[in-house]
Order: sequence, then C-alpha cells, then structure tokens
Amino acid sequence: MSARKLSSTTHFQPVPSIVKSSLRKVKISNAKYKPYPMSLPNLATDLIKAYFQKGLTEEAHKLFNEMSYRDVVVWTALISGYTSCYQHNHAWTVFCEMLKNRVEPNAFTISSILKACKNMKSLLHGTSVHGLVIKIGTKGSIYVDNALMDMYGACDSMDEASMVFEDIEKKNDVSWTTMIAGYTHRGDAYSGLRVFRQMLLEEAKPSPFSFSITVRACTSIGSEILGLVVQMRQSKFSLK
Repeated sequence: MSARKLSSTTHFQPVPSIVKSSLRKVKISNAKYKPYPMSLPNLATDLIKAYFQKGLTEEAHKLFNEMSYRDVVVWTALISGYTSCYQHNHAWTVFCEMLKNRVEPNAFTISSILKACKNMKSLLHGTSVHGLVIKIGTKGSIYVDNALMDMYGACDSMDEASMVFEDIEKKNDVSWTTMIAGYTHRGDAYSGLRVFRQMLLEEAKPSPFSFSITVRACTSIGSEILGLVVQMRQSKFSLK
C-alpha cells in the first residue's frame, strides 16, 4: 500500500528525481550482479525524504523504524521532514529521541529543530537548543546562528537575537535581514531601520527581501521619505 501511495500522483507530488536515480542504480547494479550499488542507509534516507515530500509522514517514520543503522543524516531527514509538514511537536520528539540515542546533531539538524521551535513559538525549547549548541560546538555556523536569531525573533526575544547577531564575525545578508525583520515584525521599526543603516555602513550587500522588509518598516512609521530613500538605494544595487 505504501509503494502504491508513493507512486501515485493523484494527490501528491511525483517521486523526487534523487529517488528515481537511486532506484535506477539499483537496477543497473543488479544486472551486473552487484547487490549493493549504494549504501542502504543512503537509499532509505532518500525514500524517507520522498515520503515527506508527498506528505506521507507515517510511512516515512515506519521506514525509519525499520532501519538498523541510523546516522545523523537519517535523523536529520526525519526531523526536517516533520518540520516541513508542520508537525513540529513530532520533530521535537524525534530530536529528543536522537539525543537519547547519543547521536550528536550537526548544523543542519540544529537549524531544522530551531525552525520547529520558532513555529511552535517555544522559547523554552529554543533556549535549550541554544545551550546544546554551545555545549557541542556548533556555535559559529552561520546556518545555526541565523536560525537562532530567527527563533528568538519569533519568540519576541530580540535582546537574545541581538546578542547572537553581535557574536557573528562574518554576517551574511540573511543575518542582517533576520534582524531587520525581527524588529519590524514586533513593531520596533526604528530599530529595524538602524540595523539596515548599519548594514549599509558596513558595505554588506542587501538582498531583495532586505529592501522589502525595510520599506515595510518605513511604512509602519508613516515615513514616505525614508521609503523613497530605501527604494533609491535598491535601484543602486540593481535589485529591482
């Protein structure tokens, strides 16, 4: 039944090309009498991702439970899969189970679970993950730092987000934009505009979304002049 659901395109997206490619390798290898063309955990991980892309969360977890060897990549696939399907509580449960099994998360695992914390608006969960980040040494990863700021912003904890932001040595456009958006969404447009100004002073290149959220900040304080100035800056960076 699961295989039938996986191949169906009536209600779900087609099987991802990465899975089809893996299955083709299996077929070719069998023709050459090589039973294991690629590691089975890798193939199973691809299938888990395919199930989640189709919304088949139960099938994905059943396959995960049948695996005798589960590395950090497989655990992360399950966590990010649940998060992408908006089942954030399940993602958190899997993350806790992963830690109980003494599997150390990597930067991608942390980024995925922080996204779940953000969407649950759980500052308690988010701060506990931040503590783990410091303990295991993934602090300093730009993906983790940006995810931490995003989580804190969603939980109305911009002071903590600012502390993470200040500790980043090499900020990218996502780092700056996350701070601008965090302040703007909580109604503190002036702080968002100060971050945007600092971004320009440090000669960081804004993204289209950086300009979009900054214009929104200008609108929220009723400053058409500032909005026009931002749009002129946008023209300078040729981002229209």
